[in-house]
Amino acid sequence: MYLLYHFFDVNTRSYNVEELCADRIKNIMQSFPKADKTRFTVAMFYRFFIPHVLSQEIEKAIYLDSDIIVNLDINELWQYELGDNVLAVVPNCLNGSSGKTVLSDDGFVKPENYFNSGVLMMNLNVLRNEEENLLNGIKFIGDYYDSMPDQDVLNYCFSTRALHLPVKFNRLIKWARHAKETQIKPMIYHCSHNDSVRGLGIDMSDPFNRMWMSYFIRTPWFDVDSIGRLCDSFRKLRNNLMDARLLFYKRIMGKSRGFFVDPKKLDSVKKIFSIRDDELIILAENELSLQKLLETMRMLKGKYVFFIMTPEFMKKPFPFNLLTKEGFVDNKDYMKGWYYFSEANGGSFNTKPFIQAM
Repeated sequence: MYLLYHFFDVNTRSYNVEELCADRIKNIMQSFPKADKTRFTVAMFYRFFIPHVLSQEIEKAIYLDSDIIVNLDINELWQYELGDNVLAVVPNCLNGSSGKTVLSDDGFVKPENYFNSGVLMMNLNVLRNEEENLLNGIKFIGDYYDSMPDQDVLNYCFSTRALHLPVKFNRLIKWARHAKETQIKPMIYHCSHNDSVRGLGIDMSDPFNRMWMSYFIRTPWFDVDSIGRLCDSFRKLRNNLMDARLLFYKRIMGKSRGFFVDPKKLDSVKKIFSIRDDELIILAENELSLQKLLETMRMLKGKYVFFIMTPEFMKKPFPFNLLTKEGFVDNKDYMKGWYYFSEANGGSFNTKPFIQAM
């Protein structure tokens, strides 16, 4: 096994890419100057260096993202012959996605060919001659598209030169959940997307959580200190909840309540918040409703706290920026009411901080 790392140390055969590929990194930074200035870093492009870092005698390699769980014999993937293909990949459409992206909308990649780059089998002999092509792709994506730079570069350059693999070799947990799959199968599972990241937690009744935990406890990262950190996280959560409860009471003390509610959810919100018949309710029906909310908040500023109960409004995220422009302050003039829902009432419990602590 080979590891390309970025500020990382591990007891396996590894390569310090920043030392071995300093010139190539410099070229990438010139082609994609936004690298290291956003949530992305230049390390996302390290997979492009694999053909040059590994011995010239090595003809094929499997690349895996760090959020991958290999729940099968990886030799099954290795047995596929690449032929003249640059890569072997799983197209997004096999996972249940439409495959439509900005690249496909603009005609650069067919939706049925767009692939997720978290699992790649790489034809190193071919890729060693594609360095200029990749640099051009990096510059193009950096200039015009930067939502998923590394993945988009590979699709832009090689979507028509890739062998399509069965979905079992890159099953996105997000789509497995969406399909209501409950049985863990011999597959390579990908914990990509926010939905699956938030979902991977400590509720062991969930099959994907259980699979993840079964692998995690076999790693060097699971030790007595990780249990201590988890305990500290629960203690911190409890203290934060106590502080938040006190702060909540302080902020609404002496003020009346107003609610901006989807008509379809009015009855349940009334029950959850014990809303009295004489309390102010604005129904979130259309754009005029939003104007009514703003006008009412202006008129009653300082006297009311408005609970916004619509994370989505008119099929878009609620425009909290409009409230900010009007001078209204979050958790003072208004609150995101759905934050106060228990799981029984449709709220969500984000266990990601506990996983990070471990």
